[in-house]
Amino acid sequence: MSESLRAGVVGVGSLGRYHAQKYAAHAGAELVGVFDPDSDRAADVAGEIGCRSYGDLNALLAEVDAVTVAAPTEVHRELGVAALEAGVHVLMEKPLAATLEEADALLEAADRSGRVLQVGHLLRFHPGVRRIAEHGWDRQPPRYLEASRLNTFQPRSLDIDVILDLMVHDLDLILNWVQAPVAEVRAIGIPVVTEKVDMANARIAFANGAVANVTASRVARKQVREVRMFQPHRYVSVDFVDSAMGVYELDDGAAEGPVPGARGTQEALEARDLLAEEVAMFLAACRGRISDGVSGIEGRAALDLGLRVRTAIDDHFQRYGIPADLEEESF
Repeated sequence: MSESLRAGVVGVGSLGRYHAQKYAAHAGAELVGVFDPDSDRAADVAGEIGCRSYGDLNALLAEVDAVTVAAPTEVHRELGVAALEAGVHVLMEKPLAATLEEADALLEAADRSGRVLQVGHLLRFHPGVRRIAEHGWDRQPPRYLEASRLNTFQPRSLDIDVILDLMVHDLDLILNWVQAPVAEVRAIGIPVVTEKVDMANARIAFANGAVANVTASRVARKQVREVRMFQPHRYVSVDFVDSAMGVYELDDGAAEGPVPGARGTQEALEARDLLAEEVAMFLAACRGRISDGVSGIEGRAALDLGLRVRTAIDDHFQRYGIPADLEEESF
């Protein structure tokens, strides 16, 4: 393997284009080229960034050490397995795959090839999430969590529902913090402007007694992206829109404040290029170094929980006699 890792991007929509920019800017990588079934789009991105546009996936895979796959979820398995079997490390944009069977095929291909498989759960690199880990607060399981992720409608990622499009970000964080098996999932969701679920709410109970309430929408009037963690004697909130963090801890000597008997702070967080950090962690793992990147196994766990939320929504409609096939409903 050369001193600079030779990198490529498979799928150069808006997100893939950003990945290509990060590889091009990374001192330890050489962006060799990009591939997209839309040859005009691939040529535009290649011309903008200064790399080669490939018309054949295998030709690109033969010349790189690592790739980001930023294609529609339905082809993640096909593209990821092809790359891994070609001996290429893979950073797969979230969700890892469309089904658990497809996720397992990716994990098996990574195991056979001995190559890195990481998943693009970007919020792991947010400064608020990192601060939680730095203080060790993630080592004390929370008792209750709330997560809200509301987006205005965007005509992208409509091949998947809001659970795997948006909610999966928070499901990954919650699994990372709770570190316990899921005991029960109850959920409700509806399509609004697409044929798939556009709004959803889930109540997730864990074997250690923790409970999470998670809401996601891609048809909101304004953006809301916040997670709140409640632990014995501690409350932590992270606002991903305003990049702010609040921490309150019980303290008998605390003066009067917004939370009686608690001492705390509200602070703005520094701006960070999360995608650049994600790419850097992926490249470090490709070199065999310790990495904070999200593993394929963790990506599968988030996918599994997301699919359980979707099943719980179907179960809810069946329980109350509403047609289970939401795609046939008209709103």
